[in-house]
Amino acid sequence: MGMTVAQALAQGIKAYGAEYIFTLTGAPQEPLLEMQNRAGIQVVLARSERAAFCMADAYARLTGRPTFGSVQFGPGATYLPPSLIDAFWAKSPLIAISASTSTQMKHRLDYQEVDQLPMFQPFTKWSGELQAPNRIFDLLTTAVRASVSGVPGPVYLAVPHDFFQLSLDSTVTMQCDETLREFPVHRLTPPASEIEAAVAVLSEAERPLIFAGGGILLSKAWDELTRFAEKLEIPIVTSLAGKGSIAETHQLAVGVAGRYSRRVANEVLAMCDTCLVIGSRLGSLATDGFTLPRPGSRIIHVDLDPMILGRTYKEELSMIGDAKATLELFLNAVEGEQEPTWRDWTEEVRGKVTKWRSGFSEIASKQILEGRIDPRFVMKTLNDHVRDDDVVVADTGYMASWASTLIEQKIPGRFSLRAAGSLGWAFPGAMGAKLAVGDKQRVLCLTGDGGLGYHLADMETALRWKLPMVTVVMNNASLAFEYHVQKYLHKEMCPEASDFLDTNFAKVAQAFGLHGERVTDPDELEPALRRAEESGKPSLVDVVVSREVPAPTTRYESAQPREL
Repeated sequence: MGMTVAQALAQGIKAYGAEYIFTLTGAPQEPLLEMQNRAGIQVVLARSERAAFCMADAYARLTGRPTFGSVQFGPGATYLPPSLIDAFWAKSPLIAISASTSTQMKHRLDYQEVDQLPMFQPFTKWSGELQAPNRIFDLLTTAVRASVSGVPGPVYLAVPHDFFQLSLDSTVTMQCDETLREFPVHRLTPPASEIEAAVAVLSEAERPLIFAGGGILLSKAWDELTRFAEKLEIPIVTSLAGKGSIAETHQLAVGVAGRYSRRVANEVLAMCDTCLVIGSRLGSLATDGFTLPRPGSRIIHVDLDPMILGRTYKEELSMIGDAKATLELFLNAVEGEQEPTWRDWTEEVRGKVTKWRSGFSEIASKQILEGRIDPRFVMKTLNDHVRDDDVVVADTGYMASWASTLIEQKIPGRFSLRAAGSLGWAFPGAMGAKLAVGDKQRVLCLTGDGGLGYHLADMETALRWKLPMVTVVMNNASLAFEYHVQKYLHKEMCPEASDFLDTNFAKVAQAFGLHGERVTDPDELEPALRRAEESGKPSLVDVVVSREVPAPTTRYESAQPREL
């Protein structure tokens, strides 16, 4: 008798390099038993489907490897689409597996029967269902190939409930394409004529700028980008997704631009006359509602996805290519070129960044606002506290804005993760990040009281897995983003839609067995962070902050001009 489908699935996932399977378990149990007890794949049990897949998503982003998660069929599978949306936006090679209704019971009103497959098509690169037990290996390879080929992204595979105990024919052998174990699988490059044309356009510029997106990080192209910028002395702004494309302490780095941005980065992006965009979709968040770069700027756009080229802007040149491989061609093309003619522009940009830093330092020296800690002081403290290779995981909204604009990444690479749009992602995401980096790097999670509320029960998960990460809660007893929308845009208040009780989350953490501290005195913030680190446990620092300061965002500029 051949191996069962459950055994084959476990062996196939192991062959693709899986160390963990992230799950909220349910029926069926056979695959998890095989993975944990015989295949050497550790089962990571979370307290909800969404938490499990936030963990898996962060793990996949940091490693670039196909990462697996599973849930039970029926209700468990219905929780997966919202659990995959962040991975879909972030281009994460995440593979979701669930059982589906037994082939013998389908369309017979079986308990918990749901037509699952149509739910996944909007949020995945590929979704499918196993139609015959003997096809488990080739369909698993199809799923893995879809997750890491081209532009990476999440996929979904359903396996009928009654298949797991069925045996494969003895003629079926395990298949594994080892080239699919990590993104990128292939590195496409534009033709030489397009490289030459792009260099010619850049040579005509007076105020050139590089706009670096998340494709730089997916491709691991930060060294090539830095060398190219240094060679031509061109400043660099990044999107939120592209944070880390260059060290933000580098003399050519300007910072994050777009809707959640440094004001100086938007100013520079507005002033450029030629913009080399690499690895960005140029969506509304990155371009501040398609207002940056300004009309009339010449745009050279390089991306791996042909469907986004020319989609939001009129482009001088649209080039299909992997960021790393394309930048290597750019470097070869400018070897021996004449000295740049835009040095005055580059020096002007440096002066603007220096002035911005000075302004931030002055603003962040104010510790208290209306009886609570000023969040800008918290960011300055965190920026000083974070080491070069620390991984900072931030929630969406204000947390993404605070972390991306004011906590500088001091070396290039994938050390900054953020929720791509779904509130609450950061806390379980930080757990997945810690599993990915192990003891080699520290992990700091930045979330608010609103975001933390989604996954309080997973404090137990962090403790059970002994994950010594530090979570900083910016606790303003509100959804501050919504509070500011009411205050500055609608100019009338609805506290019922934005205000919470002032919960002491340090005590909640302590009740779960974590190290927890509440900080109300600014002078105690840095000592509390040190004690959290030294505890060796999952830790939470609940910082009581003012909600009166909007994060660095363009949302309210007409009503409340921002300082940063």
